[in-house]
Amino acid sequence: MSNTNGNTDVNLITSLAIMRRWCETVYNTRQAVIIDTGIDMTNCSLAKHVINGNGFKYVGNRIIEEDHFQDENGHGTTCADTILQVFSEAQFYVIKIANSEGKTSTELLQRALKQCLTLNIKFICVSLALTKELYQQDLSEIIQLLENQNKLVFVSVRNGSKRSYPACLSGVIGVGGLPYCSKKAFSYSAHQEIQGVFDDSPIFVYTLAGRFTFFKGTSKANALCVGMSMKILTESLKCNEELTFSEFNDLLEQYARQHEVAELTEVIRPVTESDKNECSEQLRVQIERVMYRITGKELEPDLLLNGPFISQTTGINFNNFYDFWKALEEEIGFTIQDYHQIRILDACSYSALLSFLEGVMNCRTAIMKNV
Repeated sequence: MSNTNGNTDVNLITSLAIMRRWCETVYNTRQAVIIDTGIDMTNCSLAKHVINGNGFKYVGNRIIEEDHFQDENGHGTTCADTILQVFSEAQFYVIKIANSEGKTSTELLQRALKQCLTLNIKFICVSLALTKELYQQDLSEIIQLLENQNKLVFVSVRNGSKRSYPACLSGVIGVGGLPYCSKKAFSYSAHQEIQGVFDDSPIFVYTLAGRFTFFKGTSKANALCVGMSMKILTESLKCNEELTFSEFNDLLEQYARQHEVAELTEVIRPVTESDKNECSEQLRVQIERVMYRITGKELEPDLLLNGPFISQTTGINFNNFYDFWKALEEEIGFTIQDYHQIRILDACSYSALLSFLEGVMNCRTAIMKNV
């Protein structure tokens, strides 16, 4: 009896020692590699989340590595900010492989993924799709090596496609999109070729030079998938180095089933006569004045009220909405401290925008009364 207890104690102590050493070398679930156009390092809000980075590019026919990973396109920056919207503790290792036009190649992606084999980081975000299936076997072999290290490669499906490369490769977590209008809503099927479906509707995020823009599509959905995965693993596991690709897929599917996507409760409805009467006339005049300043368009009231606000008709689009909003703040005399609060549903129609602004103004008035 005493010998059995002694052996049990020894085995327990040995197991605890092994577990302690294992936990000291596990992947940090707060870190992700972003393989994209880089990150805007002039943006202090994002730069503080960057732990390191580098880039690969062609010089002639040769690929060279450089320390430079400043974003000159904005896509990588929007991906990073999207991840932070669901997991604010995220830290990034940046590998820049796409130029100012957002173009890259399979060879550059291969070099970036090979580098990931040397990094002690579990999550790898690749929000891009390639047009040519060159070197597919070589790329598959690198992904297999990453899978052997229990690393997770997330790749977005090409917008408008059910299947694209390299999202469809074995060992990759392929991500598509649907307009859930929620950062946290998603569906997941572990045994499908494209496993994850996340929200692809527009959200307001950082782009270059500290500006904001609406970011949408499967790249945005993929970034959400990375952020949610980091959040789920960080909150649910302390030691996760041995969590395999297959186990991760099962975990995400189980989580998705436990948090089923609810039907959208917010419905965009047409403007009624009562809406028109309730709208602040002063706000309407100010909005229309700013719209004319930004677009040069003067619209008939009915045309403005009955159509989508961000449209070719109004002249307000995803590219100039930030300029419109900044000018509107100046016109009205208020500032929203965090532009991430602005949702597409708050700007999808004229009535929605008026309702949102009235809510902001009423909140500010209440705060001023209590000061």
